[in-house]
Amino acid sequence: MIKEDKVSRRGFIKGAAVVTGATVGAAALAVPMSRHPEVDAEYPEVPENKVELPPHGKSVLIIGGGLSGLQAGVELSARGFKVIILERSGTPGGKLKSWRDRHFGPTDDPAKSDPAFPGYIREHGVHAVWGFYNNLREFLGRHGWRLSDMPNDASIYNFLDKDGTESHLRNCNWPKPYDKLQLLLNAREVKHLPESERNDFVRLAMRLMSFDYADPKQRAYMDGMSFLDYGRKLGVSEPLIHKICDSLLEMAYFDNVDKVSALTLANIFQLVAGAADDMKVNLYMNPVGETFLQPMVDYIRSHGGEIHYNTEVSGFEMNGKRITRVLAAAVPSAPAKVRRCSICGNLIYDGMEVGHECPFCGAHTDMIRDMSEADRGARSWQADYYISALDIPGAQRLVGANLQTLGDVPYFRNILDLHAKAVFVTNLWFDGKGYWERKIKDADGRPAVCFFATGFQHLGITVNRSLRVPFPDCKLMSWSMEYPDRNVTVIETQIAKTDLVEGKSTNEIAALCYQELKAVIPDLPPPRSAYVNRWHTYTGYHVGDEQRRPPVQSPIDNMLFIGDLSFVPHPAVFMEKTNVTAKWATNLILEKAGIKEGHIKILMSGTPSLFTDLMQSTTQVQV
Repeated sequence: MIKEDKVSRRGFIKGAAVVTGATVGAAALAVPMSRHPEVDAEYPEVPENKVELPPHGKSVLIIGGGLSGLQAGVELSARGFKVIILERSGTPGGKLKSWRDRHFGPTDDPAKSDPAFPGYIREHGVHAVWGFYNNLREFLGRHGWRLSDMPNDASIYNFLDKDGTESHLRNCNWPKPYDKLQLLLNAREVKHLPESERNDFVRLAMRLMSFDYADPKQRAYMDGMSFLDYGRKLGVSEPLIHKICDSLLEMAYFDNVDKVSALTLANIFQLVAGAADDMKVNLYMNPVGETFLQPMVDYIRSHGGEIHYNTEVSGFEMNGKRITRVLAAAVPSAPAKVRRCSICGNLIYDGMEVGHECPFCGAHTDMIRDMSEADRGARSWQADYYISALDIPGAQRLVGANLQTLGDVPYFRNILDLHAKAVFVTNLWFDGKGYWERKIKDADGRPAVCFFATGFQHLGITVNRSLRVPFPDCKLMSWSMEYPDRNVTVIETQIAKTDLVEGKSTNEIAALCYQELKAVIPDLPPPRSAYVNRWHTYTGYHVGDEQRRPPVQSPIDNMLFIGDLSFVPHPAVFMEKTNVTAKWATNLILEKAGIKEGHIKILMSGTPSLFTDLMQSTTQVQV
């Protein structure tokens, strides 16, 4: 690995020439970092977005209290709208939600003897906020909802194969914009690939960095083939496609190279190409439900808004081409008592539980609640504007049941043809510490906070939630503050190949993960406790899905769709896309309502720079 303090100017230019060609290397030395300094901040400041308008009598009803729905609710509440959110489950946050579980951990855990112990935090899975999430970070900073600090040297890009092979991508530390040349040089150190094939990684990265999402032709080209087909067209090595790219795709999209479109990694590589900080990540302050989601709920309510849980929208009333009312159908209680899971929102009748778990999501039955008479009755709500902030399965249920009412047109048909992806997040509790620390290392020999699993059947991105690692900048890194000071090891793995474990019990899934962990940590004892969060609600990115995504504005004038299932001509992904679509919808509704104040400035995601311009001018993503 080339060290910063040992690289001469001549050596630097020579190394850059090897990777990118002498012309590109020489040109890159002369370019500044960014054309938009406002996005260089950890929390970009946009003064015109700091708006608090008085109530003006207009109302918006949001279907779904996940991340996109809550963000839209906050933005619209700040701009004088009466906001009503209807959420199917009993907890806010959608795929970001967290809750407490008193049952995780061994029965002799001392914490459980304290009646005030709230339980250990459970969540969909560890969520990282990439540096290129400029719009989400602007939103967080504007409201004072901060992320946890991340040490400069803490890199999540550690690859570990079942055969013991390790590879690492360090965070870049050369001056901007030379950091991207450093990244390309670092890419040649990937030990998963033979020396003769490592230039393939650089060549692939350069192609992908040249992708321009704003170009419809490039977008359609990359969405029209699988990533596997794209790699083969480019002629890169099969080990690179299957080992490195598969693990990246499992981490980001919970899928693999033969199913997802080539658009997936192209968009990611484009977004991280502008500046080194775009590749770094932060974590939410734990637990995210208490530090971020509930504050959004409180903000909406403090501005006169309403949030109704345990409420599933089932239909619409329309007058001409406008929605006038949404309906929640009555939930029959006969022939058995009906309950609803507060975590996934599914209805559960007597006898459906699997052991002590929700049969749908795996939450403990403590989270399954009896429905009140009010929640079971038919209800309806009116508003001026309506936003669907549902995930793909939820949107498909709602649209499919109301296709004739909404209009049997391509917009709604395309929603029904989108793909959802499942991920099972497994947490294992082990007594003692040191097992992971001795075997799982980062590029500098410290215990790694996580690794991307390659060559495994069940392990996905794998995180040590009980680890605390000191870094040179005097910071301590930990995914969770619950376990580091205790003599326990808690490991999370996010299983993307759910077809291999679908239908298996928690104990069976835990056993499969444990056997694979033992391959790399031989002295790891059997787990004392385990849980599995089972989710089938993540957005899929199969070939052609991008062309099917519904624009925010639907054919119905007062109905909009937001979230990462929607399309905007903006290269945002994941949680950043929920924020962009929420802001996009807010601007559309302001225009429809004739309100001239409060328009939201939407930033570029990533760092637009002359380096990315150079990449696009010297190569092309098409093969």
